[in-house]
Amino acid sequence: MTSMSTWLLLLLTVATAQTPPIGDAAPNDEQIVEEPISNAIRVLLRSDRTIIPVGSPLFVEFVIQNKTGSPVTLSVPGALKGKETSEHGMGLPLEHVFSGQNFRGLEIAAESNPDMGGRVTRKPQYPVPVITLAPYGTVGLRFDVARFYPGLHQSGKYELRWKPYAGAVETAPLQIEVVAYKQALIETNYGSMVMSLLYDKAPKHVENFIQLAQDRFYNAKTFHLVYQNQFILGGCPNGDGTGKRTDGRTFAPEFNDTPFDLGTVGMALIQGDVNSGSCQFFICLGRQPKWDGNYTAFGRIQGPESLETLRRLGETPTDDLRHPKEPLKIKSITITDVPFVPRELE
Repeated sequence: MTSMSTWLLLLLTVATAQTPPIGDAAPNDEQIVEEPISNAIRVLLRSDRTIIPVGSPLFVEFVIQNKTGSPVTLSVPGALKGKETSEHGMGLPLEHVFSGQNFRGLEIAAESNPDMGGRVTRKPQYPVPVITLAPYGTVGLRFDVARFYPGLHQSGKYELRWKPYAGAVETAPLQIEVVAYKQALIETNYGSMVMSLLYDKAPKHVENFIQLAQDRFYNAKTFHLVYQNQFILGGCPNGDGTGKRTDGRTFAPEFNDTPFDLGTVGMALIQGDVNSGSCQFFICLGRQPKWDGNYTAFGRIQGPESLETLRRLGETPTDDLRHPKEPLKIKSITITDVPFVPRELE
C-alpha cells in the first residue's frame, strides 16, 4: 500500500495493537485502514464570555473530541514529531492549536477587517508531541487569544474559526463582541452609588438602561417603595409604580444565574407578566433567593461607599404602604466608562 502525504491529505491512522508503520505489510495480509480525520474527531471553540470589555483578556478553549470507539493519533502536519503522549498526560499543546495551513491558528473576521487573523503563524522550531486520544476521549487548551491577536483588544464584533491540522477539520464560528464597558453613577439625596452592568448576563436590559440614562429619563425620579432588608424600587415616571418608558416599550426576560443578594439590581415586572420589564428597577438590600431565575438581574452596586449609600436609602422611615416619608430622590444617573484595569492587576 502506498503511503500518502500527511501534509496534503492529513489522513488519520486508527491505532490498533502492534499496528505496523504505514507502507509495511500487515500480518496475515490485513490492510491498515486510513480515514479522513474529519470522520474521527470533532473540534470546538468555547468561551465563558461572548461580550468583553476593551482591553480585557479573551479566554477561549480549544477542544478536540474523539468521535470513535478507537484510539486516534494526531500530529502537526509539517512539524517534526516528538514524544507520543495521551490526552491525560499533557493536554493539548499550543502547537496543535497553531496547526492550520502554514501553521496558522485562528481565522478571525471583523466588520472592518475580514482577514485580521490570517497573518498570525507559529512554526515550531522543535519536535512537537504526538497526541493519542482514547476512545471518545477529549483534550483541550484554554488561553488568552488576545496575546496572539492584539486586534481583539479593540471594540467591534468578531467571528472566530479554528481549522487545525492543515484545515482538515473546522469549528462552528464563535461570535465575540468587544465593547467599551460602561457603568452607571446614581446620584441620590442620600449619596451616590456606582452600578456595574452585567453585559454577559442581560445585554438587552443593559442596553435599555444605558439608553434611558443617557436620555436623562431617570433624572429627578424617585425610589418610591422601600421594603427594609429586602429592596428599594424606583425609576417610575409617575412616581407610584404605574409607569413605563415614554414609548411604552417592554422587554422579554433575560433570566440568568446571578444571585439576588445585597446590591443586585433587577428589572421590575408586573405580577404575572414576565414580558413587562420596562424602566422600573429594584436594588436588593439583602439575599432574596426566591427571586433567583424569576427576575432579570442586570447590574450590581459596587464598592463600600456605594453600599453605604444603599444602606441609608434602605433604612429610611416609611409609612404603612412602604412609601418613604421623605422623598428618596434620584438626582441623576450618568453613564461613564469603566476604568481600565491593567491585565497584571486583574
